[in-house]
Order: sequence, then structure tokens, then C-alpha cells
Amino acid sequence: MKLHLQPEPDARPIQIRVGGRYMLPGGVEHACETRSLSLETIEVLAPESGLLGDPVTLYLDEVGPVSGAIRAVSPDGFTLTVDVGPERRARFAARLDWLADQASGRTDQRSDPRIVPTQRAVEVRRADGRVLAGTVMDLSMTGAAIAVTEVPPVGEAVTIGKRRATVVRHLQNGFAVTFRLPFRPETFGLHIVL
Repeated sequence: MKLHLQPEPDARPIQIRVGGRYMLPGGVEHACETRSLSLETIEVLAPESGLLGDPVTLYLDEVGPVSGAIRAVSPDGFTLTVDVGPERRARFAARLDWLADQASGRTDQRSDPRIVPTQRAVEVRRADGRVLAGTVMDLSMTGAAIAVTEVPPVGEAVTIGKRRATVVRHLQNGFAVTFRLPFRPETFGLHIVL
């Protein structure tokens, strides 16, 4: 993975390939990959592009959903102008910093220590209300890896036990989530029940 940072405030493009999907107007999804990411724009390598100004939602592995509008079209994709609110923008900035750290080898893949809780069976409630039986593979204060037979798409809001979360990536036999509210250190441990 190659990394090139430019020292522009709030717009440090990271030249990095991140896989995912995108949805054009009309609801058709396509696989895609980024060429570069910043808080302002995302260059997307894509099999099909929309028109200038079209709204697009990206669901990027390791990043989650990002919305915006097409500002330029190229033969191999398009450039998206990022349009997210202040809270989502702060989370997006944190993910970009994390990706830059990963690409440069500055941090471990996981930002928080992981445990395998004593109680591993958990219910996963999908956005459409369906309930799946899952198994906690590992757990941190900010997220979890869940084994299931039916994997929700990246970006879907789910409930793991009683904890609301967002699917952030797919795993070989399940998926990983980030919790909307992390556990407090004083309540986190092997005894925890989701």
C-alpha cells in the first residue's frame, strides 16, 4: 500500500486503495475502489459513472458510508465531493487518520484491546427487523466481530444484543461493527453481555 500525504489542512489526500460499493441515483449498486481519499473529495475507480452533480452514496470497507455529489467524471470512474454533517465528518477524519497510520505501519490493526467474552451467543437485529443468531468472535470497547450465516451489508445499522452499531467490514465468516456508543472502561470485561 502506497501512501502520499499532502499537508493541506482538512484536505490531506491519502493515495490508497479501499474497496467498497456505491449507489447511483436509481438505486443500482456497483463495486468500486478508491484511488484517493480526503475530507473534501474521493477519487473512485468505478465501472459506471453517473452525471455531474448526481448524488452518490459510497459504502467503503474500513470507512463506512460517505455521501456526496459527482464533481468530475473520468474514463475509469469519478470524483466525489464529500457532503457529510459535522459529527460524521469528525468520524470520517478519524478513519482517514487511521487509514494513513495503517498504510504507513504506524499502528496495530486494532485500536482497542480485544477480548473474547464468556457469553458469546448474541442476537443480531437487522435494519429491516429480521433477527439472526450470531456468535461474538471478539469484542472491544468500540466494536465487535460477529460470526453469522447471513452477513449484512457494510454501512447497515444493526443492533448487537442491546447495543446499536454500524457494520464496518466483512470477515470470512461474519462481519465487524463499530458501536454507536463505546463501553465505559469500568463496565468492560469478560463478564459483559451484549
